[in-house]
Amino acid sequence: MHKAGQVMRHAIYNIYIYRIDYLRIFALTRLFQFLLIVPVTAIVFKLMLRATGYTHITEQNIESFMVHPFVISMIILLIMLILLFIYYEMGFLFLMAFYQQRGIRYRFRHIWQQLNRKVISFFSIQAIFLFIYIAFLLPLASFIFPLTLTQAMSIPHFLTDEIMSRLSGRLLYVTVVILLIIMWVRSIFALPIFTIQPRISLFRSLIQSWRLSNRKLFELIGILALLVAIHLLVMIGITLISTLPLYILERLIPSTALVTAGITLAFLELVFIMLFSLLQAMFSQVMVATTYNMPILSKLRFTPKFKKRHYKPLSFIVLVVFIVLSVMNIISLEKSVYAPETKIIAHRGYTTGNVENTISGLASAASAGADLIEIDIQQTVDGQFVVFHDRTLRRLTGKNGVIANMTLGELKTLTIHANGFNDKISSLDDFIEIAKTLNVSLLIELKIHGKETEDVLPKLVEKLKAYKVLDTYYVQSSEPQMMTQLKKLAPNLRVGIVYALNIGPMDETVDFIALEEAWVTDQLIAELKQQKIDLFVWTLNKDRSLHEFIRKNVNGVITDLPDMALDIRKKQNEREYFLQRILNLLQFMF
Repeated sequence: MHKAGQVMRHAIYNIYIYRIDYLRIFALTRLFQFLLIVPVTAIVFKLMLRATGYTHITEQNIESFMVHPFVISMIILLIMLILLFIYYEMGFLFLMAFYQQRGIRYRFRHIWQQLNRKVISFFSIQAIFLFIYIAFLLPLASFIFPLTLTQAMSIPHFLTDEIMSRLSGRLLYVTVVILLIIMWVRSIFALPIFTIQPRISLFRSLIQSWRLSNRKLFELIGILALLVAIHLLVMIGITLISTLPLYILERLIPSTALVTAGITLAFLELVFIMLFSLLQAMFSQVMVATTYNMPILSKLRFTPKFKKRHYKPLSFIVLVVFIVLSVMNIISLEKSVYAPETKIIAHRGYTTGNVENTISGLASAASAGADLIEIDIQQTVDGQFVVFHDRTLRRLTGKNGVIANMTLGELKTLTIHANGFNDKISSLDDFIEIAKTLNVSLLIELKIHGKETEDVLPKLVEKLKAYKVLDTYYVQSSEPQMMTQLKKLAPNLRVGIVYALNIGPMDETVDFIALEEAWVTDQLIAELKQQKIDLFVWTLNKDRSLHEFIRKNVNGVITDLPDMALDIRKKQNEREYFLQRILNLLQFMF
C-alpha cells in the first residue's frame, strides 16, 4: 500500500508539472474524435447502405449486408481507423509518462514520429493481435475511460437476459467472463511495452506482458483499485458540494431553480470531463511506472516552463464552453418539465410472483396499473392460439414437446414452472375474456414457427373482431411482411414490428416499432415522431434505463417491473426536483 501511495503521488506530480501538455493532448484527441472519426463513421455507414440498397439494418437483413464486398472493406477500414486512434491516443500518453518519469526532454513531434514508425504493424498480421488485445481490454477501457470510443460498446440486455435464464447459460457466461478477465490482466502490459520499446513487435509485447504479469499483477491491480476508488470519491464529493446550492434554492426560491440547475449541470459536465481525462493520464503513469520499475519520486533533471499567456486562451475557451453548456442545459431542462405520456407495458404479464404468460400474471399486471400487458401467442397444430413464448416446452415444463405439433387441448393440461411458482397454459380466448373483465388492453406478439395455417392472420383478426377489441389492442411480430399484410387486413388495428437490432433510419408502414433499447437513438426517436410511428422500447428492467426512456417520453416501455416504471413515471408527472433530473442526466452521460 505504501508503494502504491508513492506511485500515485509521483503520477500526480508529473501530471501537474506537465499539465499544459496533457491539456493539449486531451483537447486534440477529443477534437479529432468528434470532428473526424464520428463524421467519417456516419458517412461510411451511409455509403454502405447506398451500396447494398437497404434503408436500415435489422436482424432480417444483417447477414446479407455483412457479406457484401463493399461493406466488408468499409468495416475493415473503420476497424483500422479505430485501432489507429486508440494506438495514437494511448501511445502518446504512455510515451509522455515514460519520458517524464525518466526526466527526458521530449517534443510532440518526436513522439509522433516514434509512433509512426510502428504504423506498419497495422497493415500486417500483427493487426489481428492488436484487435484481439483491444477486444480484451474493452471491459476495462469502457469503465475507466467512459469518454472514449468504448463508451457505447455493450452487450444488449436481451441477449444476457436470455443467457442468464438457464443454468447452462449462466455457467457459460461465468466461464467466458473469467477467461476474458484472465486474458486482459495477462495482456494489460502489452500496449505500453509496444509503444515505448522502438523495435519490439506486438506479438513479442504480448509475450512479455504475459511474463511480466506473473510478478507484477497484484501490485498493478492494487494500484488501479486505489486509483479508481479515489476517483469515485472525488466525483461524489464534488457532486455533493456543487449541488448543495441547487438543493437549497429550489426549495426556498423555486424561481431561481431552472437557471441554477443549468449552471450546475454545465459545471459538473466540465468537471467530470476533466476528472475522466485525469484518470486516463493517471492510468498511463501507473502503467509505465509498474512496467518499467521507475524510481519513485525521483527529481526531474529539468522543469518545463510554461508561460502565463498559455492560460489566457485556454481560460477563454473554457468560459465560452461553460456559457454555451449552461444555456443549452437551461433550455433542455425547461423542456423536460412535463408530464410524460409513456405507456408502461408489462412484459409477459407481471412475472414477479407469477409464471410468465399466465392468467395470474395478467391479473397482477392489471392490479399494478400497467397500461398494456404484453403476451406471446403461437398457433397450435389444430389452428388455435395458445399463449406461450418458447417454441418448445423444455424451459417451463421440463418436458420434450414442440408447440406447433400439439393441440390447444393438450397444452392446456400442462403445468408450467418458474421461480418457484406453478400455473397452467392458457388460450388467447382465456386471456381476452379476463383482460376485458379487468378493463386492460393487450399487446399481442405473434410468434412465427413456420407451421402456421395460411389463414393465420385472418383468424386472428376475426377473433379480435368477435371480442370487439380490434380498435383497442396492439399486435406485433418480428416478421415485417406479415405485419404489413395484417395492417391491410385490419386498418383499425394497431400493428407493429419487433426489432432486436436496428441501425439507420426507419421507414415503415405500420403503427409502431418495438425495438431493443441498445439500438434506440435520439435521432431515431425524432424520426419516428415525425413519421407519426410510435416507439416501444424493450425490455427495460434497470432503474437507469426506465428513467432515461420515460424522460425522453417514448410511446411505451416494455418491462418486467411495471411497478418500478409506474413509480418513475409518477415522479416525473409530479415534476421532480431539478436536482434529481441533473443526477439522472449525469448517470446517462457517464
